[in-house]
Amino acid sequence: MTWREITAEDLNSLKKAVIVDVRSPCEFAEEHIPNAINVPLFSDEERQTIGTIYALEGEVVARRQGLKIISPKIPTLIDEILSRRSGSAPLVVHCWRGGLRSESVASLLSIIGVDCWRLTGGYKAWRKELLSEFEDDPYAFAMVVLHGHTGSGKTEILGKLKELGQPVLDLEGLANHRGSVFGALGLGSQPTQKNFDAAIWQAVRTFPPGLVFVEAEGKKIGRLTLPKFVYDRIQYGARVLVEGSLGARTQRIVRDYTEGSRRLSSAAKEQALHSLDAIKERLGGQKLAEVKRLAELNDLSSVVSILLADYYDPLYSRAIANCQPYELTVNGDDPVRAAEDIVKHCAAISALPKH
Repeated sequence: MTWREITAEDLNSLKKAVIVDVRSPCEFAEEHIPNAINVPLFSDEERQTIGTIYALEGEVVARRQGLKIISPKIPTLIDEILSRRSGSAPLVVHCWRGGLRSESVASLLSIIGVDCWRLTGGYKAWRKELLSEFEDDPYAFAMVVLHGHTGSGKTEILGKLKELGQPVLDLEGLANHRGSVFGALGLGSQPTQKNFDAAIWQAVRTFPPGLVFVEAEGKKIGRLTLPKFVYDRIQYGARVLVEGSLGARTQRIVRDYTEGSRRLSSAAKEQALHSLDAIKERLGGQKLAEVKRLAELNDLSSVVSILLADYYDPLYSRAIANCQPYELTVNGDDPVRAAEDIVKHCAAISALPKH
């Protein structure tokens, strides 16, 4: 048996492939194909060492050093790859741009009789194919976009729509950010832009023709930028307005940002106080000082009420008014009923799948 080349386009059509990324852990963390597994030929430190040798002593010396490093690893590396493969699932190996690393691993697999492919052009070619697909925008779905004030329950309604079997694109979930100045609070780091793009690509390829539900977003969620075709669909999608009482919105925000504890951890509190400085000009110095005092006391309901009244609601009210008319208005205080009403309304005007 021998290894064969496969293009990025053909890889994207291959069913149940086991994609083995042999780049270093650092490279993999920065950007990778969805569902790929990382079986690195070199550690981050080893890759850096070989790069230094290449720069100072040339290609031949660097290759010899690389061979010395990987030789003892070969049995373990092959075992790791084969342990991730289920039955006769297609096996695809790649590195950054289809170079020596993936060629070496593909050759080793072939030597022991394992049939595999090598991705032509590596991850770089796959990324180029993704961007080309985004540019061509071949996706046969339209968006139903949920608008509403902060805390009105848009994200919760998306979850209920998903439970009802409807296609949902949870952009804030993929971005690991709630989409506001406090959106990163308690969530940890966001993915890289390239991994965010890849996650969107993976999601949209599963959607059938018809309607997909999404929350209204700007061009950026935290530090991540939406692909143009997603942002454009949000701008021109059918619009649903989600309303909610101030009390319910306040309770929801406190619950979501504290995971039900109604208290911020020390780290989260420090992060929140820092984020407050970003809206000092809009909130005013006196009001900012009051909010910080309440935050220090963990009086989060009062903090949220002030921020909604003096910052978020005035900000969102203009955007909500500018997006009129709306196809439907629902009450986010009851997200289950709201999701059901949205499905019924959309089913009446389109071939929405019924569950």
